[in-house]
Amino acid sequence: MQKNKTIYVISILVLVFLSSVLVRYPNIDRPLSKHHEFVTAIPLRVLQIWHAEGAIKYNFNPVMNYPGEANKYINNNASTSKNMLDRAGNYYYVSHPPFAYIFPYVVFELLQIKPTNLSLQVFHLVINFFSAVFIYLIVCLLSIQKPFQKLFIPGLIAFGVYIFSPAVLWFQCNTYMSDMLVHFPFVLAVYTILKLLMREKFYSTKYLLYYALFLFLMIYTSWLGLFFALSVFLYSIIKLRYQKVFIPLVFITIFVSLASLILITKQYSSINGLEAYIIQMLNRLGERGSFQGGYSFGFFVRKLFELKTLIFTYVTSYLPIFILLLTFIFLTIKKAKMGLVFTKNGYRFLWLSTLPVLMLHFFLLNYSGHDFVSLYGSLFLAVVVGILYDKLKKSKSFSPYTLNGGVLAVIFSSIAIYYFINKPGDYSWNKDYYATSKEIGTFIKNNAKPDEKIFIDGNITLDPQLIYYAERNIIKLNNNYSQGNPKVLKFVTYTVKTNGEIEIKRH
Repeated sequence: MQKNKTIYVISILVLVFLSSVLVRYPNIDRPLSKHHEFVTAIPLRVLQIWHAEGAIKYNFNPVMNYPGEANKYINNNASTSKNMLDRAGNYYYVSHPPFAYIFPYVVFELLQIKPTNLSLQVFHLVINFFSAVFIYLIVCLLSIQKPFQKLFIPGLIAFGVYIFSPAVLWFQCNTYMSDMLVHFPFVLAVYTILKLLMREKFYSTKYLLYYALFLFLMIYTSWLGLFFALSVFLYSIIKLRYQKVFIPLVFITIFVSLASLILITKQYSSINGLEAYIIQMLNRLGERGSFQGGYSFGFFVRKLFELKTLIFTYVTSYLPIFILLLTFIFLTIKKAKMGLVFTKNGYRFLWLSTLPVLMLHFFLLNYSGHDFVSLYGSLFLAVVVGILYDKLKKSKSFSPYTLNGGVLAVIFSSIAIYYFINKPGDYSWNKDYYATSKEIGTFIKNNAKPDEKIFIDGNITLDPQLIYYAERNIIKLNNNYSQGNPKVLKFVTYTVKTNGEIEIKRH
C-alpha cells in the first residue's frame, strides 16, 4: 500500500515536470544564440575536446583549444590574463572550478553519448527535476510531513512555482555552466543541513558525510559554495557559545573548504604554475568584484548601476512570484490575522537559503548582474511560497480554489514572461537570426582543412557559439594581427559579406 502511495506522489511530480518540458519544447535544441547561450558553448567545447582526446590528457582541466597544430595559441574566450596557457599552446578557462565539466563528461562517457547541445540540455533537465524534487522535500521537512506517504499540496505548490519560474525554465535547460550547476548541490546542502539540525544528528556519520560531500561539490563547482560554507560556519559559531554539539559542523566546514580550495589551486596550477593561476583569478576578481577601482564618485555611480541591474534581473526572473509572495504575506497578516512568524527551523532555512546569495551579491556585485545568478534566489522564493500557502490553507480563512487560482495565475504569467524573454522560432524580437553562428560555424567546419590556421573577417561577432559549431579555434582578422606571424604557415580567411554569403580565401 505504501509503495503505491510513493509511486503516486512521484508520478504526479514527474507529470508536472514533464509539462514544464513541454513549455520549453519550442526552445529545446535551437541553435545556440541569445540570452547567455554563449555560456553553454564554453563547456560544450571542453566536452568536445575531452571526448576526442580524453580528459586525463588535460588533467581534467577545462581546455579551450581543439586538437591540431592549427588550433594552438589562439585565445578564444579562455584566459583574460592570457597566462592560462600550457606548453602545447592550449588555453584554459579557469574562472570557475572544474566539476561542471567533469560531471557531464563522466555521464556521457559512461552512457556513450556524444556531447551536443541537445544532450547537455537533457542532462540539465534531469538536474532541474531533482532540484525541484528536493524543494518539495524541503517544504515537507519544514512542515513535518512525510513526503511520500501522501502528496503534500504545499510542497507541490513550491515544486510548481519553482519549475515554471522564468529563470528556472531557461537557466536549467538552455544554458549550462558552473554558475547553474552549483544550484543543485546548493539545494541538496540546504536540505541536508536542515535535516541534521532538526533531527539533531550532530555526530551522525551519515549526515556529516552527506554535508561534506555536498559542500565539496558546491565549492568544486562554483564560488557560491564558499559563501555557503561561510554561512554555515557563522551560524555554527553563534550557536557554539551555547551548544558544543556544533563543533563537528565547524571542523567539517573548515576542513572541506580548505581541502577543496587546495585541490582547485593544485589542479589549475598544473597548467602554467601557481603564479599564472593567481594572476588570472585576481584579474577576474578585479572585473567582477565589488570593491575594486577606488572609491571615487564614478565608482559609486557604477555600483548604483550594477545594483539597479541586479534588481532588474530579479524582477524579470520572478515578478509574478514576488507578487504572489507579497499577497500571501498580506493575507497572512491582515486577513487571516496570523503573525508572520516562522518556526526555529523556518528561520534556519531563511539563513541557509538567503545569506550565501546575499553575500555573493555583496562581494561580487558586477558578476551578480548576469541574470543567471538570480537562479539562486529560486530556492528561497519557492519554499516560502509553499510554507505561506500551507499557513493560509490551515487558517481556513480562504477557499482552496482562491489560493490555487492565484498560484495558477502566477504559473501562467511566468510562462508568458519566459516566452516574452525567449521568443521561440527562428528570430528574436529584435529580428536577430538565431542560427547565424551555427550556419557560419558549420560552414567553416565543413570547408576548413586540418592544417589551416583560420581567420574570419566581416560583420560577424566571433562568439563562443561559432567556435563550438566550427570545432576549430579562429582568429578575428584585424589590423593588429600580423599575417606574417611565423607560426602561420598556411591560413584561410572566411569573410562574411553583408548579404550573408561567405567568401573563402586561401593563402
